[in-house]
Amino acid sequence: MIWSLITSFILNVAFLIYIVVLTNKVKVLRKETAKPSENNDELIALAQEKLKTLGDIKTIKYLREEKGMSMLDAKQLVDALKKQE
Repeated sequence: MIWSLITSFILNVAFLIYIVVLTNKVKVLRKETAKPSENNDELIALAQEKLKTLGDIKTIKYLREEKGMSMLDAKQLVDALKKQE
């Protein structure tokens, strides 16, 4: 009984370490593959134009796919632009 608990504990610690290592690798890869951001003023103007023509959801989708923004960043930008109007 005690050996199974010890084995289970060791495996859980090993998996936890593995998850932490993979999480760090994902962070590094995200930084490496991030598209270079264009000028903020240009991005805002483009987002405003897309928002007027496409609507909220398609603008967020465009920002994610074409500009490499995260879902949260794209949503926050669209929400900020909607408040300005």
